Amino acid sequence: MGDSVMEQFYNTLQCLAAKESLKVPHSASHESFLLATKPLWNRGKRKKPPKLPVEVASGMRMMYARVTTMQPDEVEAAIGSADVVLLNWGLHYQEMDGYRTDLHHSMARLEAFAAEPGRAALFQETGAQHFKSSDRRGYATGEWEQRDKSSDKLCSCQRTEDFNVNTRNRVLHEVLGSGSYPHVRLLPFYNLTLPRWRWHFGNCTHRPNGWNYDTCCDCTHFCFSPAMWGAHLHSLLAVLRRTAVAEKPAETVRERVARGAA
Repeated sequence: MGDSVMEQFYNTLQCLAAKESLKVPHSASHESFLLATKPLWNRGKRKKPPKLPVEVASGMRMMYARVTTMQPDEVEAAIGSADVVLLNWGLHYQEMDGYRTDLHHSMARLEAFAAEPGRAALFQETGAQHFKSSDRRGYATGEWEQRDKSSDKLCSCQRTEDFNVNTRNRVLHEVLGSGSYPHVRLLPFYNLTLPRWRWHFGNCTHRPNGWNYDTCCDCTHFCFSPAMWGAHLHSLLAVLRRTAVAEKPAETVRERVARGAA
């Protein structure tokens, strides 16, 4: 669950499942599960159920929900329809006090969820951006809000030197470091993306659909790379192994939904 960068990671998992011949057609029980949990996602104002559901040969199922900022009803929907929740909100927050408040609100619910055997909640760091800056000191956050707007029409991503003081991740580390949410795990991502300033889409003007036709400089999203996303998947598995997800749950989400307790 998260923004478009998180969706890139999800798309990678889809591709890897297909490449390794692990992806299988949806079973009848999977279709029933999706229908049974859809009302959870229709309670809030956005009413956007997850998309791109995938089932693999081992029986694992996954789906992606596009959520750019914290919505309480969508947090409830996520923990009501999954045994493992991986999420990120960050890039769409410009006001850090609001981000901090939303993180604390969501972490309280995620902590209770992740404390149960067989459950896990992971919060992914916000990735690095590499927008060109006009700061003569050489200090550059890479953030879109601090970009040199003259580069919008002549796109040029650049190295980021923010001395590891990313504003959004600083708030995230502060919240998780408070000790109030010991079962919510941090998934590293920023340092993986920080040196990869040449890996962005870059100039995306003149797209076929006409969106941002004359100005589009994308120093946020990354071109597909098995090496980069493979390293991130390795981190994900390492973090999951440190959670209680390997323990046998009293009842899986599938069993709960099947008996009509969703």
